[in-house]
Amino acid sequence: MEKGVEISFQLNGGREDVSVVEALANLTGNFFSSQIEVEWRIFHVTLGENLFYKVLYTGKTLNRLHPRNENDIKRKFDELAHLDYSDLMKEYEAKSREPGFRKIPVKELKEEYDLWQDKLWNYI
Repeated sequence: MEKGVEISFQLNGGREDVSVVEALANLTGNFFSSQIEVEWRIFHVTLGENLFYKVLYTGKTLNRLHPRNENDIKRKFDELAHLDYSDLMKEYEAKSREPGFRKIPVKELKEEYDLWQDKLWNYI
């Protein structure tokens, strides 16, 4: 993975509402793009029988040398994730009308289990 912040999550109740995922990721990304140089990608990941979403925020100031930026992104994402659906979508619709607001679509990604990355191998 590139330098940056990775957020993996599932929606409550097994809901598959891509608009919620796009709203969370794009609101967070656009909020920070005015402060720091940030790019982001959104994935709907299939890993075996499991389905989840992953958002990657990358940039020159998103790494272990800049932990404050990493924490701020996670905090903002979490803050938005705790909004009611209607409040989140109202905010997304309002912000998306602003000039320069970037909407990144969700891409499908299929991952496979890689046992060589399993921490178990560190102990053998």
